[in-house]
Amino acid sequence: MSRKSRLLRILLILLGLVLFVGYFAFSTFLFNPFEGRLGVDVSGLVPRSADFFVARARLNDVFSDFPTFAVEEELAKQPAWQAFDGSPEQQELAELVHWDELMSEVRRAVADLPAGLDPLSVFGGDDLAIAGNFRGSRLADAEWAVYGTLSNTGKLAIEMLNYPGVLGLEEQGVTVTVLDDFVTLNGPALSQPLHVGRVRDVAVISNSSQLVAQAIELEARQFKDSFLAGSTYNDRIAVIDRNDRLDELEVFVNGRQLMETLKVSGAYPDAKSPDVLPALVGKFFQLATLNQVAGVLGIDEGLQLDLHGTFSTELMTPLQERVYRRRAASGEELVDEMAIFAPSDSALFVYVKCDMSDLFTQVLNSIEPAARGLIEDELQKTGKYTSLAQVVEELDSALLDRCVLVVRDNDYPPDPDGPPHDAQPVPAVGLVFWVAEGGNEKIVKLRDAIGGRGPAIGLVGRKPGESGYYSNFVGGHEIREFWTPAIPGTGVIATGITGEVCLVTNSFRMIDHLYKTWTQGAPSFPRLSERPDFGALARSSKYGANLAVWVDPGAAVRTLEKQARQRAEDSIEIDWALERAQTEAKVLRDQYGGRSKDALGEVERTDFESDVDAKLSEIETNIKSQQIPALMAQYEREFTYMKAVRGALLMLALDPKFFDLSMRLVAPLEK
Repeated sequence: MSRKSRLLRILLILLGLVLFVGYFAFSTFLFNPFEGRLGVDVSGLVPRSADFFVARARLNDVFSDFPTFAVEEELAKQPAWQAFDGSPEQQELAELVHWDELMSEVRRAVADLPAGLDPLSVFGGDDLAIAGNFRGSRLADAEWAVYGTLSNTGKLAIEMLNYPGVLGLEEQGVTVTVLDDFVTLNGPALSQPLHVGRVRDVAVISNSSQLVAQAIELEARQFKDSFLAGSTYNDRIAVIDRNDRLDELEVFVNGRQLMETLKVSGAYPDAKSPDVLPALVGKFFQLATLNQVAGVLGIDEGLQLDLHGTFSTELMTPLQERVYRRRAASGEELVDEMAIFAPSDSALFVYVKCDMSDLFTQVLNSIEPAARGLIEDELQKTGKYTSLAQVVEELDSALLDRCVLVVRDNDYPPDPDGPPHDAQPVPAVGLVFWVAEGGNEKIVKLRDAIGGRGPAIGLVGRKPGESGYYSNFVGGHEIREFWTPAIPGTGVIATGITGEVCLVTNSFRMIDHLYKTWTQGAPSFPRLSERPDFGALARSSKYGANLAVWVDPGAAVRTLEKQARQRAEDSIEIDWALERAQTEAKVLRDQYGGRSKDALGEVERTDFESDVDAKLSEIETNIKSQQIPALMAQYEREFTYMKAVRGALLMLALDPKFFDLSMRLVAPLEK
């Protein structure tokens, strides 16, 4: 054997020995570089009893360079973001969440990581979950754990915590207690002790040593009794249709435990509120009945939310049980049977499934008792009804258990022969009720009874002596109109009845529009049901809906822009009592020698009042000239934000024991 061959052999033996010793030492003091991955989702390390769980995969897709979001470059091109960036709304939000301080702290923490590491290199840019249990009386008292898949660099970083002297942690005031399966960190920079462990390629960092120990135990028991193995994850999260990347946010919250922790008690929303909307909602839903919620949230050129929740049935009211028991309409039914009435440019479309007697009764119970009493008195004076309950009962027998609300821009031409009304710009609003067999006669009877009361209930005729209740024919359909200045912007309630539906609107032209949309459709009267985005979103929900809400913010802006100036003027608050007192004192001092008002003569008193009114008018003009431009600029920014959303659809399917909620918001980013 030549000398070179012998030397090469010796070098190979030495290299093998070094690698063997190095591998043995690395495996002994740090970790086995060839150990396998966890092999299951990180939720396998979360106890099934956890009160909350939030997880997301593919963190690399979220950040381009931590903590910079990958989408920031595309966002910067969007008109909505350009309007928001640097706006008072952004500054207010940043102050609320202490954004600048938070980002500074995050960047400082990233800069302090050894060897130029960043969180993505440690966690491998893969799965990350946060889970735990509510404790105490504040969210800050919760025990939590972060579960993140690690790269080899991350594994090394975790294992090096066993050697705090090497990392210089003690010099930073951090005390490390090394236990059998994990380490505990203490120090003045930490608000509470942190416990850090590793289960194969997953780090577990927690403020609870028990959660770290449970993660290690769950892996040893093949994930039995883990969140991953539980019915909540498998039946309510894993089964939801996902995108190809499976990168949606997975969410679970024990709502009852959360409310107990926060000491939330009493009715919410308040069914006895003096405001109609919260009072009405509070009668059909109470937060206290919510038990658990689980689902996924996707953010991909918009928002995709699918949630399943359970109710505490023992807290249900009889009304809620009746309403929730109604069969939900499928997505196909929503498109083909309900949305065919709504014009394609509708700003708002709402579908409700429940007994009309329950709906009408709760609406009446939500308005002021005095107003309800006046309505009942007028109905009794017709001689045909003894009470509101009788009217509700007749309407219930005349109508099927569903209705639709349609709101769109009131771009109909003005009616020169129509009712007098104020100049408020208002949207066109229409209600669609489905008529039961034999229901037409009952509705006509009620309509005529109300119209017959005329001026007694505030109706105003075209000429003196007329009742203000008129019959017209539009598009071959008879329309009955109630003229009253109490209806803002239009001064009318118009009704139309066919054998199938009853329409109620604040514009007689809208009734014709709804009829033609229903019977003709595109191209002359395109329907909401014919919009590809609405149809796709509605059909994507496999649960259907007892309540469905479609919003087209861009269409809503058309009306809001007309209202903006009046909204700005109405929002300006002036303390006229104070302004008048100060102005009177100044006028008396400057023009009347400081005498009191009582010392002025009759002519002087008239001149004085005129001078004060002129100065108050000047003050009002100055205040408006200063504040209205800023308010109008704010509204313009809000309109720009709204236009970024192409459409949003919420579908809620109910059952006395559970609910399924699907929400889709379309906000594509321009490349």
